[in-house]
Amino acid sequence: MLGWTNPLVKHDGGVLDYDDEATHYDRTRGGGPRAEAAAAALDGLIPSRSVVLDLAVGTGIVAAELEALGHRVVGVDLSVGMLRHAGRRLPGRVARADATALPLPSSSVDTVTAVWLLHLLDDAEPVLAEVARVLRPGGLFLTTADKIAAVRVASNTIREDRPHTDTCAQLTALGARHHLQLAAATSFIGHGQGQPGGTDPRYPVLGFRRAGDSAS
Repeated sequence: MLGWTNPLVKHDGGVLDYDDEATHYDRTRGGGPRAEAAAAALDGLIPSRSVVLDLAVGTGIVAAELEALGHRVVGVDLSVGMLRHAGRRLPGRVARADATALPLPSSSVDTVTAVWLLHLLDDAEPVLAEVARVLRPGGLFLTTADKIAAVRVASNTIREDRPHTDTCAQLTALGARHHLQLAAATSFIGHGQGQPGGTDPRYPVLGFRRAGDSAS
């Protein structure tokens, strides 16, 4: 859940090998306090005691907090290193899978979550299209948005000119193409994520409701 940990995704600034990062990922990304804050924000939008499909489950630290709040979480990720950690937190309920080609039937899932995933991608639309496919009509998709912008606001740094794939406006437009209608929003503090001279960022979370008609 801590981003789509695909070691093959390429970016202008290079690629982060999440298999190598797995052993110290939690420690360097805010640990328990950030995971608890993220899970509490998601829990505020998810119906009680839901079954949740968590894309990019990462080490499973946020998923485990969702479980502690009464939900049943199944996680997928591409990083074998991350899944080793997630498997200890969600025994028997994690799998290696691509967020753009989920091994699930259409209209079979009530809730999908994706935390720190879409900002890593060159194009978020294939993930949104796949989420729309697997969600049941009326199902909920929760995702973080504007991650880099949140960090820059917190650290009072100059805004980048480079566009990002997880802006609220862009995700709302892409979601509409695939019958995902913006229905809710919240945010949480990214504990331990502040830059020197700044404060901890507040990350937006968007909630999209799957419309009742067929997904494109």
